Amino acid sequence: METLKLSTLVMTITPELYSLLTKEELEADVMIQGDIDKLKREDVNRIIASAIEQNVSTPYH
Repeated sequence: METLKLSTLVMTITPELYSLLTKEELEADVMIQGDIDKLKREDVNRIIASAIEQNVSTPYH
């Protein structure tokens, strides 16, 4: 297991998505198992989606 910033993961696998993410999302810590170079784009997309979900603040009514 390895912990790294989402920005590192995005820049390594899907750099074209970097500008679409907020600063908070890019600074999120993510854990990956295995070698970062073996991750597929679909894996990174799921990790990004999870980071976005965690950084959305829903107002309570």
